[in-house]
Amino acid sequence: MGLPQDQLGAGEHVELEMHEHWKHLLGAILICLAALAGLVVVLLISPTTGFLAWLDTIGWVAFAGVVLIFGVWPALEWWNRTYTLTNRRLATRRGIVRRSGRDIPLERINDVAFDQGLLDRMVGAGTLRVSAASEEGTVVLRDIPHIHQVSLRMNELVRETGAH
Repeated sequence: MGLPQDQLGAGEHVELEMHEHWKHLLGAILICLAALAGLVVVLLISPTTGFLAWLDTIGWVAFAGVVLIFGVWPALEWWNRTYTLTNRRLATRRGIVRRSGRDIPLERINDVAFDQGLLDRMVGAGTLRVSAASEEGTVVLRDIPHIHQVSLRMNELVRETGAH
């Protein structure tokens, strides 16, 4: 998860490593549960003999397809989307087949803010907005768990970096 040791600079250490909150996968979980319910219905109503006996096979194939596309793929994307806060930078990494990332040095961060909706407040997650002095501007990190602690720690590190 996050940054491997060989991607850290001399004297750099990891402060926080994060994935998005598991609530980010709720839609995928609900779709997979609906597909399971659909499979059960198909298995219950499909005849075991005759012209329509192949319906159960189609049900299994459709179920497997839905789970792979709407369950496994989003879970792999979620797992491979990481946010790492070190004592020197905020590093974002994403992608399964093609990886991409962005590093923002802490001394370039101007502001750290968060937003929380009702569901976010219930699970302790939120959206973190990191404003940096760069052409890309604000980085938005959605569904960050323990948003208050992450925001506080990032602000502390930015302040410490600016003091040196």
